[in-house]
Amino acid sequence: MTDQGALRTTFCFAPPVDDAAAWHLQLDDLAAKITEAFPGASTSLGGDLGPRSADALSFDVPLGDEVWLEGLATTPCPEIGSVMVMQASAAEAAPFAAWLRDAFVPSPDLVHFTSELSLNNGDDAYWVLPPNGGVDEIAQMLQEHIDATDRS
Repeated sequence: MTDQGALRTTFCFAPPVDDAAAWHLQLDDLAAKITEAFPGASTSLGGDLGPRSADALSFDVPLGDEVWLEGLATTPCPEIGSVMVMQASAAEAAPFAAWLRDAFVPSPDLVHFTSELSLNNGDDAYWVLPPNGGVDEIAQMLQEHIDATDRS
């Protein structure tokens, strides 16, 4: 599953801005659930990234056909944080986003997202991941986000 010519960006998935602790994000729990859900995945806990202290979890998830999805989760405050997938196409990010929505967060309507592409273009609005639907619907929404941002 690779999109050779697709535009890639870093997607950031987070709880709603007005309820930042909605996920009750615990990095050790996220690490355990990633390795359980994605056979062959690897995780590494770390800390103190960037100018502000934050705990971090880096991970690599196999997508098949020797394609890997690289990610990073950070918690600058207890139970508050976000999960990013790095330099992925919409189709590559969608399976992880679906898993995050369906198997990790406490409610499917709590997954908001943006992208590095959008932020670099001055758009700091978060989109809401569809609370239902499959990987194809999520990939379509992520692609719509990229397309809307790329036109800006």
